[in-house]
Amino acid sequence: MFLGSFWWPGTSSAWASFIRIALLLSLLASFGLFSRRSLSLNPLIIAMAVLFGYMFLNSFFSGDNFQSTRRLVLICLFIAAVSAIKPQSVLNWTRIMQIGVCLATGFALFSMVNLMSHGAFKFGYREMKLATSGVINVADFGNTIVAGMHYAFFLIAGAWLMLTAEKRRESLFWLLCCAVLAVYLYFTFARSAWMGGAAGCLLLVCVMTQGKVRRSLLIAIAVGIVAIAILGFRELMFEVNVRGVTGRNEVWSMIFSRLTDHWWFGRGAGTALGQVRLHTGQIVGNTHSLYLEVLYQLGIVGLALLVIAMAFAAVSLSRALARSKEAGLWIALLAGIAVVMVVELHTFIGTPGLVWMWLWLPLAGAIAVSREVAHREG
Repeated sequence: MFLGSFWWPGTSSAWASFIRIALLLSLLASFGLFSRRSLSLNPLIIAMAVLFGYMFLNSFFSGDNFQSTRRLVLICLFIAAVSAIKPQSVLNWTRIMQIGVCLATGFALFSMVNLMSHGAFKFGYREMKLATSGVINVADFGNTIVAGMHYAFFLIAGAWLMLTAEKRRESLFWLLCCAVLAVYLYFTFARSAWMGGAAGCLLLVCVMTQGKVRRSLLIAIAVGIVAIAILGFRELMFEVNVRGVTGRNEVWSMIFSRLTDHWWFGRGAGTALGQVRLHTGQIVGNTHSLYLEVLYQLGIVGLALLVIAMAFAAVSLSRALARSKEAGLWIALLAGIAVVMVVELHTFIGTPGLVWMWLWLPLAGAIAVSREVAHREG
């Protein structure tokens, strides 16, 4: 799933098909890992079960030829597969993220060096919006937000690896990777990705450090924020006063107008928003807010169940921080996506993509952590 975001020898549909096949095969191969403990219940699992139960029920009446139902089945299989990965496994989440961060850092470095070698890299503010490597179909996201969200994900993972590394040279290596990813992320000028990456990394500092280390890092972050506010004041004012929410308020207003008589249960799982014409003449077709997409498709009930499930996951992970290294990773990603979902992302019930990486993966990881902690305590 991580590799295909950057490069895949085929079309995007072939990549998605490969993930479906690999998912099925991996579940069959790991069937022996599931035990009676896999069926044990806790508040998080119950909240997730209620959420998916409601989504399945809603999808039966959405009129999309059960496409949403099939996608929900795939997401459930993905969550089951993720929850089967144990911290003691040969290929655990530390190693998976090590591979992923190295992969993302390599593509980020190649992208920037290749563009510089062709004179296509511009250092001025918003003179360039980085979203490609300069090579067709290689780290070519076509959209700065999509590019930024992918690299922000691995920035958080890299920060987690740095803070959990046992050796100093390992920490320095992951710090270097984070620096490369942060530079790429900056030049995407994708504000939602900036916010997601910053929120996740800040939470990591707060929950995975202590004492002098935490104070030193927080002071450094505070100094950095002040420096940015002073040196980049003109750019900040441009973002706030000129760019603003870039027409999102018009989209959100249209969503509310189309929800008449559908507030409680929405217009149906997977229902497209349709075209929205902005005052600039631009036509958009998504909600520019995953929270509002859930509200539009699944209503107040669906949105409330999602928020409750995310809250239970956050509480479960916060309680497990002292006993599970992975808990820090998942709670940081949840913090990042909780912020980004206010103004970005779409296709809540969809095929493998950003929502899988940023939402379903950490929620599944939270389930795995809650089970592992319960098993140790038992």
